[in-house]
Amino acid sequence: MGKALKGTGLLIYGILLSSIVAGISVLFLFLERIFSEFIWEELPAYLNWGNLYLLLICLIGGLLVGFGHKKWGALPRSAHDAMSELKQTKTLDYHVVLRSLVMALLILSFGAGVGPEAALLGSVIALSVWQADKMRYYYFHYQELKQVSILARVKRLSHPIQYLLTYDEERAFLAGGQKKKKVLYGVFIINGLVTFTILMKMSGQPSFVSKMGTSNWGFNELLLIFPFIGFGVLYGLGYHLLKKGMKKIFSFGKHRPIQMALIGSAAIFLIAVYLPNLLFSGQLSLSLVPYVGMKESVILLSIVALIKLIYLQVCLNTGWTGGDIFPVVFASIIQGFAMAQLFPQYDTLLIVAIVSTSMSIVILKSPIVVGIFIALFFPLNLLPIILFITCLFLVYQKVKTAK
Repeated sequence: MGKALKGTGLLIYGILLSSIVAGISVLFLFLERIFSEFIWEELPAYLNWGNLYLLLICLIGGLLVGFGHKKWGALPRSAHDAMSELKQTKTLDYHVVLRSLVMALLILSFGAGVGPEAALLGSVIALSVWQADKMRYYYFHYQELKQVSILARVKRLSHPIQYLLTYDEERAFLAGGQKKKKVLYGVFIINGLVTFTILMKMSGQPSFVSKMGTSNWGFNELLLIFPFIGFGVLYGLGYHLLKKGMKKIFSFGKHRPIQMALIGSAAIFLIAVYLPNLLFSGQLSLSLVPYVGMKESVILLSIVALIKLIYLQVCLNTGWTGGDIFPVVFASIIQGFAMAQLFPQYDTLLIVAIVSTSMSIVILKSPIVVGIFIALFFPLNLLPIILFITCLFLVYQKVKTAK
């Protein structure tokens, strides 16, 4: 009976903690939207200072981000950094989560051309380790918790920075129950996702996905796949050369966080004045892409896609760090529409899907993640094409790794 109560309590406690993690994620996205709208829409409309306002807001943003890096170091922590640390140490320093989210909030709210996904996922990974440590404390101190009053028990279990038990390999081995742990992890992940979705809808958050339209491709158009994959590969390889070049250009500023942040804010100012739709990650502007992509010239669309990628690299190399999935997909889809205009006799979205999928996979080097993400933006009848391209790159990756 006692074992069943302990297991039930652990399950309920884990569900509550995973709901808190989901709630923090939604709160972060909600605050980012509120601050972004206030800085870039409400305040400038009220003051009506024109470009002077943009200059001042970019200067303030640059100073805040620069001083934040000087005081706290290289934050926000990305999902890649979090996973690397977790693999090496089997744990994670989650005490910097609040600082990481504050830095991400500053960077995103002040118009950087990066996405929220890297910082948010990095924080979710850290908070998941925190959840595991809180649950570990509950599990191994269950008898002790039973001896104290309900109020004292609640205080211990709800305290955010105390009453934690970090991972220990020997202790984990002795405790056993690996299959049960996997089931519990699955329950908590599902609960977190469901809670996240519900809270996103309740808070009126905009959708991450914008559909690109309808497609009526035919089998006679399948000959387009390999030429356009080839274009996407070449473009992606060109981007990696650009990335290396930009890293060398900005290498002088490794120990100058404030100066580098101000260089980044100068880039934000130029984008805000001349191409305001390229501010932020591109998530919200994606809904406009099908209309713009059908009207503007091939040259203009190609220039816009290239500027978006350059802007991304400037931000990443000057301390305005964040995710690159949304910006890369945004630029890839725009470039796809540019290529589609050269071949008006073929289905537009077929060409866009081929170019954007292959280009994004080469740039981001994550076929599965990109394949799933890209598929969300296109109609269902293009899913086989996107899956085929994804599988093609997966096979290539395996062959390359095996050599």
